[in-house]
Amino acid sequence: MGTRPLILRVAMLFGVIMASLLGTTSAQSTGTCANRTTTKSLEVVLRQGETVEVAPGVLALFGSDVGQSGAVGPYIAERANIALDTYGCTASAVPDSFQGGVLVVTRGECEFITKARVAQAAGAKALIIVSTGEEFTTMTCNTDEEVSIIVAMVAGRSGEAIWESTASSEKTTIMIDATAAVPSSFDFVASTALVGMALLTIVLGGVWSLKDKRYAGISKGSSSQGGIGDDSSTHEGVEINEYSALYFVIMASVVLLVLFYSMQHWIFVAMRLIFAFASFQGLQVIIFEGFASVRGASNSRENHVLLPVLGAVHHLSIPAGIVAGLIVSTWLIFQTAAWSWVLQNIMGLSFLVNILRLVHLPNLKVATFLLGGAMLYDIFWVYVQPHLFGKKSVMVAVARGGDEGESLPMLFLFPRLSHSGEFSMLGFGDVILPGLLIVHNLLFDNRKRDFGEINYYYFFWSLLAYAVGMSLTFTALYFEVGGQGGQPALTYLVPTVVGTSMLLGWKHGNLGEMWNGHDGYDVLPSETQSML
Repeated sequence: MGTRPLILRVAMLFGVIMASLLGTTSAQSTGTCANRTTTKSLEVVLRQGETVEVAPGVLALFGSDVGQSGAVGPYIAERANIALDTYGCTASAVPDSFQGGVLVVTRGECEFITKARVAQAAGAKALIIVSTGEEFTTMTCNTDEEVSIIVAMVAGRSGEAIWESTASSEKTTIMIDATAAVPSSFDFVASTALVGMALLTIVLGGVWSLKDKRYAGISKGSSSQGGIGDDSSTHEGVEINEYSALYFVIMASVVLLVLFYSMQHWIFVAMRLIFAFASFQGLQVIIFEGFASVRGASNSRENHVLLPVLGAVHHLSIPAGIVAGLIVSTWLIFQTAAWSWVLQNIMGLSFLVNILRLVHLPNLKVATFLLGGAMLYDIFWVYVQPHLFGKKSVMVAVARGGDEGESLPMLFLFPRLSHSGEFSMLGFGDVILPGLLIVHNLLFDNRKRDFGEINYYYFFWSLLAYAVGMSLTFTALYFEVGGQGGQPALTYLVPTVVGTSMLLGWKHGNLGEMWNGHDGYDVLPSETQSML
């Protein structure tokens, strides 16, 4: 009992922090060198012989404008020197054959303004930055230096096609023109799929948590009446208290700042490895439970084998670990592949379900503190902090990988049907934090329940409130409320989920018990007797 609860508490709290770190993305800020305040949409037309490639793009907030006098170009396009600098951060990136047309570089390694200065010094008419990510990024700057060339970004598969085309020795030209609107961040099918994944995660976490709670209560009841209870299959959870809710906001802010000021490639590699390890644990447990259900295996000693280092483990844990390891290894190796989002979603779901199973809220009071603090955390780091210091949102910069263009894997992805090669995203924080309260409501529903009677009243309405909150989020995204390319979902989810829980508790006279908490799961006599 000594150090294990403390270690588990710290590990689970860290897991919640990492899952919740980037629940909000996509706000914009401008620097002193910017001469525009809103992002402008572009159409980049590439011609190579008889081949024509049309790619959507966005114009930087600095540099020359496009569209006032019609399309610009065509200009001869050449990509950066692959052998020396594909990012366009130094003069060595400019190939010797460059004749002052369009320089095509990849995103990362340095700031957008640095790339623009290099291209301008080389006599370029325009700079095209190819982002390997799926999202368009608002390109701004924080210097007083003016840039007179066109600076644009293309992303996703269209951007990769332009990068590959400029590698050919055949003459390639690019023409740039303005279009009516920035490519929409909203896709109905993708958004609906993301909500479905979030609800599935919460439901699985809730059902599993209730199962563990019932088993623990029954085992306690059995042993109290002289029975021999084998509690080796129960899972020791972590209960968040008022102090943990405060620590969450402080630690999440500290981790966010550390990531922001040390945004190097190895940081993103380390975060991916942490995500992979946590997901492996979640996958292994879920797969083990599936195997055990199919085989009907008990947790008795004869089903355990002794392994070096690990000690005694259930024999089904071995194949479960192998399958989980294969999934995680495949994602690590092929995480840039077009289909890797499927594995990332599976791993993310397992990771979050495991947290929802092991981390519990004691009452509605702590839930209100935690979710209210998380909502204020989102609002501060997205909207308030850029006006106080730094001129750009720390959270948005980390979520987008800064100028490195690398992304953290703590989000669900689903491809957009409206824009091939692009994805809609939902941060894990927008699932795990409201999910903790929704799972708590399920446990509260069944605090005094028999095996044959499972109540889902508060659980059902909390899930519905979550769906309403996500609908409000996507509505705000569709209408571009606030002017950024994304929305802080907790701003809509916290009032709907917490508000619904309070309203229903007050209506049914349970608000006091919900607010102050229940002593625990009460084992009914029929439950105890059924185990004897």
